[in-house]
Amino acid sequence: MSDTLEKLKILIEYWVNHNREHIEENEKWLQRAREEGMDKLAHRIEHVIVLSHQVSEELEHALEDLGKQEEGHAPHGHGHRHIQLHPIGVIRTPYIETAPFQPSEDAEGDFRIVLNREYAESLYRLDSFSYIHVLFFLEHRMGGYSSRVTPPQSGGKEVGLFASRSPARPNPIGLSVVRIRKIEDNVLHISGIDAYDGSPVLDIKPYVETLDSKIGAGNGWADEVSTGGK
Repeated sequence: MSDTLEKLKILIEYWVNHNREHIEENEKWLQRAREEGMDKLAHRIEHVIVLSHQVSEELEHALEDLGKQEEGHAPHGHGHRHIQLHPIGVIRTPYIETAPFQPSEDAEGDFRIVLNREYAESLYRLDSFSYIHVLFFLEHRMGGYSSRVTPPQSGGKEVGLFASRSPARPNPIGLSVVRIRKIEDNVLHISGIDAYDGSPVLDIKPYVETLDSKIGAGNGWADEVSTGGK
């Protein structure tokens, strides 16, 4: 890597870390604003956090581009494609330090999806559905992954990563089905979701009973575990 590219890399890495610190600090102030009942201020801080997540994503993409430049890869070669995803909002949950591995409709606490205001019109008639698919970015799960994993419900047996719901994946994307409780402007009040507070939302799709419920789908290797099979 040239001296110029090396300096750019150091600078962008500094921006990424600095922006992450700002997000963490803003999330603390957001919690305080909510506790004090300052809803308008809390909404503005939420918007700042969403924008900060978008900045972080762009900076991380810039680092990836620098890495490709270092390796001599063309931006649009025949190898790995570079795909940009832009968050459309954030998930608000009570989970700060830990989060469950599955969504629970009976979970206690405040669960919301706060979309960027420009997407409010896109929610038109979504409340005619009872459930939605939520795709979100697993920020807290970024890092390494294994090709084989041992899920808690597997009885100690290994399965392939793609035969599991493990959150540690090549692309850390979460997918959950949750109930819509009500929709107010750009905010969806939902049932419990297995996401950390502040998780970026990538997409929302309606859960359609005739399309998404497959009779006889079974539970794969989990059925073998329950019946004592191998």
